[in-house]
Amino acid sequence: MKRKLFALILTGVTALSLLSGCGSSSSGSASSGNGKSIAAVKKQADGTYEVTVAVLDGMAPYTYTDANGDMQGYDYEWMKAVDEKLKDYTFKYVSVSADAAPAAIQAGTYAFSASAHFVTPAREKNFILGIPEGYYPVNLISRKEDSFTKFEDLDGKSLVPNPPNDGLSVVLSQMHEKYPDVKYTQDPTSEYIPYLDGLNDVISGKYDCWFGGESMYNDLIKSDSSLADKTYCSDPITTAACVPVFNKSLTDLREAINEATVELYKDGTLKELSEKWLGKDYLQTAKDTGSLFDYEGYTSDKADWYKD
Repeated sequence: MKRKLFALILTGVTALSLLSGCGSSSSGSASSGNGKSIAAVKKQADGTYEVTVAVLDGMAPYTYTDANGDMQGYDYEWMKAVDEKLKDYTFKYVSVSADAAPAAIQAGTYAFSASAHFVTPAREKNFILGIPEGYYPVNLISRKEDSFTKFEDLDGKSLVPNPPNDGLSVVLSQMHEKYPDVKYTQDPTSEYIPYLDGLNDVISGKYDCWFGGESMYNDLIKSDSSLADKTYCSDPITTAACVPVFNKSLTDLREAINEATVELYKDGTLKELSEKWLGKDYLQTAKDTGSLFDYEGYTSDKADWYKD
């Protein structure tokens, strides 16, 4: 079941990249660039704002609704921790499907969402993004006899295909820019290959490597321990930053949440959430792989850090 949920995570990432537009708001405003207020941010009588937030359902362990109908997950608890720190804002959480969220955020029905959203070129253009509030490990899954440990091992190898707008495809492209001499092949596709199918394609020799995440791999191993006898999962070679995706007008809200996220990094909350929900301190993994955001050096003029 969790394999399907991880697939939905990346589907949500891709869907959110399809919207268009740009704009900004003046200080203290809950309005878009054309001066029209958005429904997701309502000014209260005491001068504070009620913010309606999209909590994407079916995205365990990041955001999901449990059997009792309660919202759960890493990103949901991050949002609640941010909420507690912001005195001028109160968050109202609404469970939303991954398919419905993008257009609703664009329309202003919801202010933002967070559920393991990767940074992609399309999203950079169409939304404003927060600083990383979590990290997704990226690993090389190969046959036991190959046991790839580093990106350079992919030279001359074939990879399990990913759709071009998929978040992992973006990370793979970034790694290739870093190591341009590594020549791998990857069949073109517009469809997601189920994780078990991809792993079996590696075992059979159809492909040499699955460029994926240990979270998904470990879930497959739990379902069928015999897979571990035939495959090898490297240590993470990098991490993908996971960011909140905002309605394009909400620059002030984004800044308030950025500052709260820095505090949550410094006081160890992000580390605790990662260990609780993801099983490891992936902030340390990001640091070890040189992909950790510079929380200590963050200032408001670096809000568009992802455009550098």
